[in-house]
Amino acid sequence: MYDKLINNFNIFDHHPYKKEIIFLSERDKDLRSLFLTYSTFRPFKRKKGFEGLVQLITEQQLSVVSAKAIFDRLKNLLPNFDPEIFLNETDANLRSTGLSRPKIQYCKCLSESIISGELSFNRLHKMSDENIKKSLCSIKGIGDWTAECYMLASLERRDIWPVKDIGLQVAVQRIKSLKKRPTEVEMTKIGLNWKPYRSIVANVLWASYD
Repeated sequence: MYDKLINNFNIFDHHPYKKEIIFLSERDKDLRSLFLTYSTFRPFKRKKGFEGLVQLITEQQLSVVSAKAIFDRLKNLLPNFDPEIFLNETDANLRSTGLSRPKIQYCKCLSESIISGELSFNRLHKMSDENIKKSLCSIKGIGDWTAECYMLASLERRDIWPVKDIGLQVAVQRIKSLKKRPTEVEMTKIGLNWKPYRSIVANVLWASYD
């Protein structure tokens, strides 16, 4: 079966996740169909460090288009994306980008954590998934979704599964023909079959949702 699957998946010869795609396709026929339908899917990526986290905070509970527009304006305002520069910028200028007041405060809390040394990216990036999540979630405004997406999109950890993501829930509902959107508990259970490459599954599911 493995040899036959490889032959069917020649279109993935140059895909960065070919090995993982074949592994997952052997385990789940629904995923196999999804990979073939969205064969050009690419990983969700964000920069490491302060800029990547600010972008993810910006994206919380917003559409892709709206978040991109706000973040682009933020980048124009702050060409040198640095926690000290962000902290010294006026709220009025930051608000002019479309960034909400709560998110401005979240980003300033993040800036203060970095400047004080409470958050060290050198230390953070060497931690286990569990400890990274715990460390990031200790900062105001960073919850499970933001921490998980940072590990997935910035650090390229392979087994991250953001069960709270609405887009993923809808995509899972579609491929599994569920009557309603799965709960976080159900998402966790469904995702067990996709370990240890749940990040790759998340990427192709996002592609199908978009």
